[in-house]
Amino acid sequence: MANPNGKKGSQKHQDVQDAELKKAQEEFENQDVEVKKEATVLTPKGKKQTRIADVAAYSWSDDYHMTYHKIVQVGKTDKDGKPVKREQEAIEDIEAHTGLKVKFVNYEDYEIDANE
Repeated sequence: MANPNGKKGSQKHQDVQDAELKKAQEEFENQDVEVKKEATVLTPKGKKQTRIADVAAYSWSDDYHMTYHKIVQVGKTDKDGKPVKREQEAIEDIEAHTGLKVKFVNYEDYEIDANE
């Protein structure tokens, strides 16, 4: 059955993505770092040429070079507790390109703080 929310993911996925966005915004507050959802990451030597990070924090140098500070992927896990294949491939591509360890969040087990 197709997801009625399309590429955005389920409502739970979107809620967890919003919670992680807020955490990243607070983490990089008062720094010259942009934080956004659905950030395109170029992965020219990956399984795909581009990947969409659920949440990304990045900055730009004076010569227009982008530096990533944090990337969060929100998704499901398999029965072994590992990210599903699609998420694992995205994580591998992003990590290989950015040199940054991607934070993976399983939205099915995520507890959103009512105070957020």
